[in-house]
Amino acid sequence: MFSTRELERYLKRMGIKMEEVDASYVEIGLRNGDIIRIEGPTIALIKMPNKLYIYQVQAPESAVKLQKRTAQPQQAQGYTPSDEDIALVVEQTGATREEAEQALKEANGDLVQAVMILMQRKKNAKT
Repeated sequence: MFSTRELERYLKRMGIKMEEVDASYVEIGLRNGDIIRIEGPTIALIKMPNKLYIYQVQAPESAVKLQKRTAQPQQAQGYTPSDEDIALVVEQTGATREEAEQALKEANGDLVQAVMILMQRKKNAKT
């Protein structure tokens, strides 16, 4: 077993830097809209030589809370996608004009989000 000092020297020789992050809480947004909130965590930031950062979060189970999504985000009222945005989403996804328009409305005009919505629907339709 390494002491902390020995571990730091060993990691340094490998080009890995490790430091502590002073955080009061961490939130992790899940794809389903739920949020994991961790109060008072201990966080280690490990910087790898290939510019990859690894965050290690530690906390007692009692500090971890799951916040369930309460409702779907509301669509912006009166938002109408432009013809250019619709055409771009159709081109990127192969969706119909109506599907692209609906996805843009759901994403409140966010082009990337609209494309992701349509790609996920295609993927789900295949399974």
